[in-house]
Amino acid sequence: MNNTNQNTNKNQNELGALWKKKSKAGMSFLSGYINDHDGQRIDVVVFANSKKTNEKAPDYRLYVSKPLENKQSASTKTSVAKAPVKKVVQEDEDDIL
Repeated sequence: MNNTNQNTNKNQNELGALWKKKSKAGMSFLSGYINDHDGQRIDVVVFANSKKTNEKAPDYRLYVSKPLENKQSASTKTSVAKAPVKKVVQEDEDDIL
Protein backbone atom coordinates (compact mmCIF):
# COMPACT_ATOMS: atom_id res chain seq x y z
CA MET A 1 0.00 0.00 0.00
CA ASN A 2 1.38 3.43 -0.82
CA ASN A 3 1.58 6.40 1.57
CA THR A 4 -1.34 8.19 -0.08
CA ASN A 5 -3.71 5.30 0.70
CA GLN A 6 -2.39 5.04 4.26
CA ASN A 7 -2.95 8.75 4.91
CA THR A 8 -6.44 8.66 3.38
CA ASN A 9 -7.43 5.68 5.52
CA LYS A 10 -6.21 7.34 8.73
CA ASN A 11 -8.39 10.39 8.05
CA GLN A 12 -11.53 8.27 7.85
CA ASN A 13 -13.32 6.88 10.90
CA GLU A 14 -11.95 3.36 11.08
CA LEU A 15 -14.34 0.89 12.70
CA GLY A 16 -11.87 -1.93 13.17
CA ALA A 17 -9.58 -4.39 11.43
CA LEU A 18 -9.70 -8.00 10.18
CA TRP A 19 -7.02 -10.58 9.46
CA LYS A 20 -7.24 -13.70 7.27
CA LYS A 21 -6.77 -16.90 9.29
CA LYS A 22 -7.08 -20.64 8.85
CA SER A 23 -8.41 -23.04 11.49
CA LYS A 24 -6.63 -26.25 12.42
CA ALA A 25 -9.27 -28.03 10.30
CA GLY A 26 -8.26 -25.91 7.29
CA MET A 27 -11.29 -23.59 7.27
CA SER A 28 -10.54 -19.99 6.19
CA PHE A 29 -12.09 -17.12 8.14
CA LEU A 30 -11.47 -13.53 9.20
CA SER A 31 -10.63 -12.55 12.77
CA GLY A 32 -10.28 -9.09 14.25
CA TYR A 33 -12.16 -6.37 16.05
CA ILE A 34 -14.61 -3.53 15.62
CA ASN A 35 -15.10 -0.50 17.84
CA ASP A 36 -18.63 0.31 18.99
CA HIS A 37 -20.03 3.84 19.19
CA ASP A 38 -18.49 4.28 22.67
CA GLY A 39 -15.05 3.22 21.44
CA GLN A 40 -15.20 -0.17 23.17
CA ARG A 41 -13.36 -2.92 21.31
CA ILE A 42 -15.42 -5.98 20.29
CA ASP A 43 -13.52 -9.05 19.05
CA VAL A 44 -15.24 -10.59 16.01
CA VAL A 45 -14.93 -13.47 13.54
CA VAL A 46 -16.33 -13.68 10.01
CA PHE A 47 -17.22 -16.96 8.31
CA ALA A 48 -18.44 -17.67 4.79
CA ASN A 49 -22.15 -18.58 4.85
CA SER A 50 -22.06 -22.30 4.04
CA LYS A 51 -25.87 -22.49 4.26
CA LYS A 52 -26.61 -19.92 1.55
CA THR A 53 -29.78 -21.10 -0.19
CA ASN A 54 -30.63 -18.10 -2.40
CA GLU A 55 -29.19 -14.85 -3.78
CA LYS A 56 -30.71 -12.76 -0.96
CA ALA A 57 -28.92 -14.74 1.74
CA PRO A 58 -25.69 -13.16 3.03
CA ASP A 59 -22.35 -14.39 1.71
CA TYR A 60 -20.62 -13.95 5.07
CA ARG A 61 -21.73 -13.93 8.72
CA LEU A 62 -20.17 -11.81 11.49
CA TYR A 63 -20.06 -13.10 15.08
CA VAL A 64 -18.76 -11.83 18.40
CA SER A 65 -15.61 -13.82 19.16
CA LYS A 66 -15.64 -15.49 22.55
CA PRO A 67 -12.43 -16.87 24.06
CA LEU A 68 -12.26 -20.65 24.16
CA GLU A 69 -12.18 -22.11 27.65
CA ASN A 70 -9.52 -24.55 28.70
CA LYS A 71 -11.23 -27.99 28.68
CA GLN A 72 -9.72 -28.87 32.06
CA SER A 73 -10.99 -25.69 33.75
CA ALA A 74 -14.44 -26.16 32.18
CA SER A 75 -14.78 -29.71 33.47
CA THR A 76 -13.26 -29.06 36.91
CA LYS A 77 -14.70 -26.23 38.98
CA THR A 78 -12.16 -24.49 41.17
CA SER A 79 -12.35 -21.50 43.46
CA VAL A 80 -9.52 -19.76 41.58
CA ALA A 81 -10.64 -17.97 38.41
CA LYS A 82 -8.46 -18.72 35.41
CA ALA A 83 -8.05 -16.42 32.42
CA PRO A 84 -9.73 -17.76 29.26
CA VAL A 85 -7.40 -19.30 26.70
CA LYS A 86 -7.71 -18.12 23.10
CA LYS A 87 -7.29 -20.68 20.34
CA VAL A 88 -4.22 -20.00 18.22
CA VAL A 89 -4.66 -20.49 14.50
CA GLN A 90 -2.32 -20.30 11.55
CA GLU A 91 -2.59 -17.16 9.43
CA ASP A 92 -3.72 -17.75 5.85
CA GLU A 93 -1.95 -15.94 3.03
CA ASP A 94 -4.52 -16.96 0.37
CA ASP A 95 -7.49 -14.77 -0.46
CA ILE A 96 -10.74 -16.02 0.99
CA LEU A 97 -12.90 -13.42 -0.67
